[in-house]
Amino acid sequence: MLEGEWEPQVYLNQFLKNKSLEFENSLGEYELIQEYFSDIGSSYLKKNGISLSIGDDATLINTPENKDSVQSVDTALEGVHFFNWMEPKDIAYRSVAIALSDLAACGASPSWFMLSITLKDKSKDWLTSFRQGLIDVSDEFKIPLIGGDTTRGGLSITVHVGGIVDRGKFISRKGAKEGDLIFLSGSIGSATNDLTSLRKEKKGFKKNNSRYLRPKARISIGKEIIGIANSAIDISDGLIQDLQHICKESNLGANVYLKDIPFYDLKRAKIEYINSGDDYEICFTADPLQKKRINKISKDLNIPITVIGETVKGREVRVISEDGLELEIESGYKHF
Repeated sequence: MLEGEWEPQVYLNQFLKNKSLEFENSLGEYELIQEYFSDIGSSYLKKNGISLSIGDDATLINTPENKDSVQSVDTALEGVHFFNWMEPKDIAYRSVAIALSDLAACGASPSWFMLSITLKDKSKDWLTSFRQGLIDVSDEFKIPLIGGDTTRGGLSITVHVGGIVDRGKFISRKGAKEGDLIFLSGSIGSATNDLTSLRKEKKGFKKNNSRYLRPKARISIGKEIIGIANSAIDISDGLIQDLQHICKESNLGANVYLKDIPFYDLKRAKIEYINSGDDYEICFTADPLQKKRINKISKDLNIPITVIGETVKGREVRVISEDGLELEIESGYKHF
């Protein structure tokens, strides 16, 4: 046979071999889904309006009357958003929790999540641990896993979350008004500090309490500030960097006061933590007249909510020192 000449039998044999492999892979995928990803949160299907879930070509979701559907998608990559030394259950929990944080910032109540995962292999121990993390987050927020996809390749996890909010009550980044107070839930810097300790395998570090491994999606705060907050965002890429998104969308500037920013450890407050990211707290703006109501929400939920500044005319977000000087802050996480 001359070079480049087409031989029908060789082509046919290769075609049949490829189809055989394709069938084996699809069969393996089905078994993988049934053993490790089915039946997670199935007891929450009915209450969240899920009529058809895992096992069919698509999912059927019923949106309640007078509610708006809120959805968000997050992709996490090994070596960027999580690391191979992490326990699979923490990778799973973290991947879903950071997606749910977007719903929290919008005031939405979570209803379901989907998972698309690309795997290097199908280690039983790894998948068993990963499944447990999915169960943990499913039980915490009372939401079912309702679908997704599995493929082979470098480890990548995409989580699609859905929730509901009363019609017209969605909190966006765009509604801030001049003179609003800027509020921040919880504190910042803990996740960055935890990540440093985890990398160094610091003796005595309690992994179960890690804000990096198990970030808190502030769903309860998001629901309570509906009708109070003019704008909101979750702090994923850095406090100032994310606050800039609110200001840009609202055509405003902001003054943030260093002394008022709640760091996880005031004795070791570091300016570099301001934009370190991975905090997943809620930053929102509201009329000063709402401060009393917000203080009550903070007390009722037992979650600190602190005033850290105010919105002003202009487009610049400034961090002001105790001496009244503008500080230069490093940029936060950049996706590209």
